[in-house]
Amino acid sequence: MNGFNLKKIKIILNWQIYHYLILIKICMPSYLVTGAEGQLGKCFKKVANEFPIHKLIFASKNKVDITRPKTLKIFFDDHPLDGIINCAAYTQVDQAEESPEKAYQINVDGIKNLIAFAEEKTLSIVNFSTDYIFDGTSKSNYSEDHTPNPLNIYGKTKYKAEILLKNAKCINTTFRVSWMFSPFGSNFVKTALNNINKKRNLCVVDDQKGRLTYGIDLARVVLSNIDQNHFFDYDCYNYALMGETTWFDLAKKIKLIKKSNCEIIPCSSKQYFTRALRPKNSILDTSRIETHLSLKILDWTSALDDCLNRIEGKI
Repeated sequence: MNGFNLKKIKIILNWQIYHYLILIKICMPSYLVTGAEGQLGKCFKKVANEFPIHKLIFASKNKVDITRPKTLKIFFDDHPLDGIINCAAYTQVDQAEESPEKAYQINVDGIKNLIAFAEEKTLSIVNFSTDYIFDGTSKSNYSEDHTPNPLNIYGKTKYKAEILLKNAKCINTTFRVSWMFSPFGSNFVKTALNNINKKRNLCVVDDQKGRLTYGIDLARVVLSNIDQNHFFDYDCYNYALMGETTWFDLAKKIKLIKKSNCEIIPCSSKQYFTRALRPKNSILDTSRIETHLSLKILDWTSALDDCLNRIEGKI
């Protein structure tokens, strides 16, 4: 076989491979990730390359504002999609007590708008809720079937969003998560780490119990399961890392890892005043998602190590 024929074969093969890759790209499930510049949105962006079978379109509020139906219509008309991963949310728990209208506008009205377009264009929705929909009085861990009774505005808006989605005519599911942390945005782990690194003494609440959620891990769980047929079998999943803790014990763990000599002082919820009430016990029962999606959930201490390493640039 002469050189000319070999060259011709290579050109034909490369052309076939090119068309094959184009076909794969066209057939990829396509998802809009709203709130791309928020904490959770950045977590999805960070792990997106681990899931090349998905086409993820990341949109910040400037590009896709879920509270403005006109801008949503323009976007949805221009972008064929399979679903929406809604990371856009108002999450400032204490500020919501003073500006409830803003929390309702984003967390409730925004969801109404997404549902309207999802129903019109036959899209799925993945939304995220919170342990703060519960009042913390349960003697057992909170399952998906416990009756919500939120203590604060933020929790009330998230519960209203859950109700809207349960009554929606589009495929959807909600992930209830608790005590989220990550290398991005504003969260307890980053704040505590900053103070501990500066050797500042901290007064930390020790009478609230819960399970942490690592944003990086949550994004991986969603993206690795969203295309499975049974992913949307349930309208709600509780998700959090294994092992319960308190804010005080979490701060002590960070201090131990950093080998700091600052003092971590325990205090009660009454002593540490906040505008919004928090549940004393918001431990989520994750049995449903562990069983249904065959998940082996990370321990919170392992996730914390990973997060601290990422914050300090070791990963």
